[in-house]
Amino acid sequence: MPLTKTHFLPATIPCRNFHKHSFCPGPICANLNLMVHPLPRASVLLTVLTCAFSAALAAERTVDLRYSMPTWHQPLGIPGDWHKPMANERGALLYDFGPGPYVQGLTVVELGAEGAPLEFVSQTFADNPRVPVMRSRLRRGAGTVELTTLNLASAAPAVSEGRTPEYERLDGISGVPHWAQPADGVSPEFRHVAWGNNRPVAYRLRVPAGAAKRVMLGFCESYKKYLFQRTATMEVEGAVTQAVDLALNAPHHAPQVFLFDARDENNDGWIGLRVFAPQGQDPNSTLATIAVYPTGTTLSREELIAGSLAAKDRAELRIACGREMDRQPARTDLVHARYAGDLAPALFIKTKRLLVAGPDGTVTFDGRPFLATQPAFTALTRTEQGWQATFPAGTREVSAWVFSGQAGPADVTAARAVPVTEAIAETRRRWGTFAIPFDRVTVGDPAIQAMIDASLRTLWQARETINGHTQFNSSFSLYRGLWAGDAVYITNLASHLGDSRSARETLDALFAHQLPNGIVDELHPQKIFRTTAEVIWGVVREAEISGDWSYAEKKWPQIVLGVSGIRGLREETLKHPGAAYYGMLPPGFSDGGILDIGSEYSSVYCTITGLRAAERLALKLGHKKEAFEFRQLADDFLAAFNKNRQRDQRRDANGNLYLPVRVGFKGEDPIPQLTQWAFMDAHLNGEGWLPSDHELVTGSLALLESVEKQGMPVSMGWLPGGNWAGMGFFYAFQPLLLNRPGKVADILYAGANHASPVGTWVEEQTLVGQPLKLAGDQPHNFAAAMMGHLPAAMLAYDRLDTLHLLGSVPAEWLKPGAVNRLDGWRTGAGTVTLALTVSADGKTANLQVQPVTRADKKIRIVLHTASLTQAGFTIPATAKDGIIEIQPGQPVNLIFPHL
Repeated sequence: MPLTKTHFLPATIPCRNFHKHSFCPGPICANLNLMVHPLPRASVLLTVLTCAFSAALAAERTVDLRYSMPTWHQPLGIPGDWHKPMANERGALLYDFGPGPYVQGLTVVELGAEGAPLEFVSQTFADNPRVPVMRSRLRRGAGTVELTTLNLASAAPAVSEGRTPEYERLDGISGVPHWAQPADGVSPEFRHVAWGNNRPVAYRLRVPAGAAKRVMLGFCESYKKYLFQRTATMEVEGAVTQAVDLALNAPHHAPQVFLFDARDENNDGWIGLRVFAPQGQDPNSTLATIAVYPTGTTLSREELIAGSLAAKDRAELRIACGREMDRQPARTDLVHARYAGDLAPALFIKTKRLLVAGPDGTVTFDGRPFLATQPAFTALTRTEQGWQATFPAGTREVSAWVFSGQAGPADVTAARAVPVTEAIAETRRRWGTFAIPFDRVTVGDPAIQAMIDASLRTLWQARETINGHTQFNSSFSLYRGLWAGDAVYITNLASHLGDSRSARETLDALFAHQLPNGIVDELHPQKIFRTTAEVIWGVVREAEISGDWSYAEKKWPQIVLGVSGIRGLREETLKHPGAAYYGMLPPGFSDGGILDIGSEYSSVYCTITGLRAAERLALKLGHKKEAFEFRQLADDFLAAFNKNRQRDQRRDANGNLYLPVRVGFKGEDPIPQLTQWAFMDAHLNGEGWLPSDHELVTGSLALLESVEKQGMPVSMGWLPGGNWAGMGFFYAFQPLLLNRPGKVADILYAGANHASPVGTWVEEQTLVGQPLKLAGDQPHNFAAAMMGHLPAAMLAYDRLDTLHLLGSVPAEWLKPGAVNRLDGWRTGAGTVTLALTVSADGKTANLQVQPVTRADKKIRIVLHTASLTQAGFTIPATAKDGIIEIQPGQPVNLIFPHL
């Protein structure tokens, strides 16, 4: 199933200050905090090579972050809230992520020092990875700065509300104030931008039922410069659709206006509109402003551009798009700094916002509090990138609060009234009340455990409620939204962890995008034909893991409709008997490294898997007729797949058989591994239709293993020559199924060593030693989902009604005193509670498993012993071929002596 989004990023994300150079990650702290230390590039390479050589000699895996990136984003907000602030590696607060430059906070609030830039020393968690209170350390010479950065956690989350009595925004609240800089005399609404994260910007305007209006849509592009880079298809209800290339129509920062004679055609009291880009082009759509006039109003370009500044504003409604965040409940973030040595404190604000200095160390934006400091700054001066504040001589501590949403003067007073230590303590307390399913998974390596905890927190922090649906988002900036390809894996993890409610809420959000023809279309207009089957699989898998089929039964009509939509897509191909995709799916968007529109096999893999899941559901619910029809449709796809793959499959330079993702692909294939993830999904989740001994599984895995660098296959996605850590974790599930425990552990640790020091990942990155390039969002939540899932699956996973225990337990988890535990880890073969502990002297390992049963199916339980044997423990004579059969419903208590 799909795992990425479309990347339209600069080749290199520039680093600040010392980050123009790289650095070598250091060890893990004893308190489970992760840290790194800067070293020159030459030292990096020498240290990495030395570490690799030493590790090889010791044959011990370790989390030393040898492949980490030099810059990262750490989410700070509470789970489910509208406010998604982040901090960077320097402890600075990040805001205003927009449609270019991507994944970069256009507003950055950083406490530093006057003079030359400070060097990075380390960043850790103040307590542990479960609470995002960050501690950062910077230095210059003998002077140091210790920073604490956090969101002052509110007691409860608030939804992302895009609705007002006059109009509603339907796609979320992503937007940036003062993104563009139009000339004087232009209506101020053109300065701001709403943007759709790989989806349309969508609004609807309240009108009398059946009413007609004249509607203006306004743009002011400030990033894209070249043709076809920012196109806009504008659909307004009752009007003729218009499509434009914004770079062709006007230069940067020049306002553009388009008029529509709109009408409420369906008499529902709303005029709907949306702006999106066509397939194959940057899908991040933008919109600056909307104005509504009486029908028939004669308007000039000059009046439309002057807008609210015109001598007479005739608009009945004027919307500053992208300012929806201003209407959300107030939120406060804090960065506090302690200075030592001869450093003179300074506050740097990088922003396009127009700020105004107020009394007593306050700064306002559009008349509202934006920032306050304590002590009050002595001066606020303009800089090339924004503003700089200075403080009284001798200042040794500075607090800076940043306010968002509907914050007012009372919020400033309240923030300043609470000592920093008390604010931190209250945030810690509130984080202890949020329902994140920690403690379900415990492993014997504290560094891996820290990453598991950080990953789960990150996933739940990204949750957001939009238009009544609460969903797991794919990230916090560029991918702040719903992608089925990520979401089904996150819902799968939530189900394993016992949080079916969160899983089902996200599946509901996906079904909210189901079209009348049955196709789930959450990324319009991108035609990603695997999505519907993915969602079906997600629903069925949730039921299998939870053992509760009531939700799947409730969704049965939508699943039947979805299968009908899939059948309709296949029938389209039957009209073209000469097409390479005959009998499968029509041309669409592949993603994952392929930008062009064409027929591709990843959707076929996922469709067969989804249809097989629909068949299982039908049988479970007693719908035998539909079960037969679903199986027949799956078999039709499989027959066409097998016929077409015989034509398209080929061998790489090493003779490994593989199937290029593009259907009917001809010519040289310079990157055979490109987007080769879907066969792995079918192998893992297809319930046997693509078995382990299938020639495509064995050949393709050999191909991927042949292109491993720095622990995982390179060039699988958008970044040629780069690593995709999340996909590396997913890749590790394959040797898990193939009973290669050492290989699983190697990949897990390689993926961990691509993380930031605070347990987050960028989606794709170049290899250490190569010029730095980053692609995708950070933090990358798919990687977090895999880190949350893989270590648990190494202790227990199910496949084909068989529960596999201890499939891969690294020797690093079996040291003296180690504890490995699953507490209520749910699988399709039953709920697992087990503990694998090693005595303090390392002489014995004890495995205890509570009885595992499944009332609705017959299960088999197998205990794999290879990991224990390789770690030097003695296995009972009852083991056969490295496996001990466990009787369902019986407790297990086994002692394994060390040799």
